[in-house]
Amino acid sequence: MTYVVNPPSSALSDLFTRRSFVAVGALGTLALAACSSQTKPVAEGSASPGTASSPASTSAAPKEFTGTVEVYPALDEIEINPIEKVKVTSADSTLTEVTVTTAEGQKLAGALSEDGSSWTSTENMLFHSTYTVSWTAQDAQGARGQGESTFSTVSPAYEADAHMNIADGASYGIGQIIQFNFSEPVINKAEVEKRITVTGGGDRAGKFRWYSDYMVRYRPADKWATNSTVTVTIDIFGLDLGKGMIGNHTTTRSFKTWNKRYALADNNTKTIKMYVDDVLVREAYITLGNPEWPSVVGQLPIMEKAESYYFNPGSLELKKGDAHYYEPFWASWTSRLTSGGVFVHQALPGAWSSVGAYNVSHGCIGMLPEDVKFFYDTFGVGDIVETINTGYLQADPDDGYGDWNIPFENYDDEAWVGNW
Repeated sequence: MTYVVNPPSSALSDLFTRRSFVAVGALGTLALAACSSQTKPVAEGSASPGTASSPASTSAAPKEFTGTVEVYPALDEIEINPIEKVKVTSADSTLTEVTVTTAEGQKLAGALSEDGSSWTSTENMLFHSTYTVSWTAQDAQGARGQGESTFSTVSPAYEADAHMNIADGASYGIGQIIQFNFSEPVINKAEVEKRITVTGGGDRAGKFRWYSDYMVRYRPADKWATNSTVTVTIDIFGLDLGKGMIGNHTTTRSFKTWNKRYALADNNTKTIKMYVDDVLVREAYITLGNPEWPSVVGQLPIMEKAESYYFNPGSLELKKGDAHYYEPFWASWTSRLTSGGVFVHQALPGAWSSVGAYNVSHGCIGMLPEDVKFFYDTFGVGDIVETINTGYLQADPDDGYGDWNIPFENYDDEAWVGNW
């Protein structure tokens, strides 16, 4: 704001041209004296320099704003965490209006103190946005001033998010493991764990296990309670995950559990026993992995299901001419147990005579059509399938959800290694 007055006469040599000051506030922010004037205004009630021959004139120039206003974040600051508060303060003036808007015109909510000495934002800011702070104030002499400054928040290069492996409102078996995948490496792991809450499902004590800087899982001491609701919240908004990577969201999801469903595949008997609420509902013959491709042992929750799934020998690095090569085919009634390719599925017609007698698969659990269809219709994602007596190792926990094979007292010890 610039005041314009008549040029000074030689008799008014004390009215020299000057500029308003720019001070640095206590927060290291710019404290701007608004209404910067290139010509010193005439004091209220004095004669205008251009009308010295008319002493009866009482015209007065506007008073100059002499207050100090501080704005945080400071002028032209960048990479401001959106969780921080925008603050406009003055120790010697009264703020009358403050607006904070994005370049697109979206206003940031805030509150002015009763005495007008400060304004503070009351909601989180947006990521990778430029904000303009505009203020109006009145100093102790009643002069009005105004000012404006801009800053920008965290850019996409420093933004981080996390994804859960559960769908909101979905239902799972009581063996479901909760997994979080991060878009950026997590260095401040303990801080992230504090921002994750899990309630319900029996409210049993739980622990985290980090499989990498990008992935962590959570499980309770024992399986979730049947027919219960589990609520998971991850609140990483504004949290520095490490190396300046800032979390950009708070997410809550809830899932339900159904009744207890458990299947036990025993290599000694070449059978699988299917239990619902601890009651045996079906026993069926199976074929497991052959001696060169034995089936893994231990408890594994079902990861996903499909009525048909394309089996490609290339996933096992098998080529034509290899001893264990098989022609690609569409398997029926498939339930995945590991990321590496262990499934429960219908055995191929050529293997039906081996079901219950010999192991001919590449590690999968094969069944006859009627039995596998019953299994597919009865069991779902999160239900436990346990395999025993193959003489082989457990699946590596990060190949599927082998977390239930880790003793709970060792679960949060990343260095602890079991039989895999």
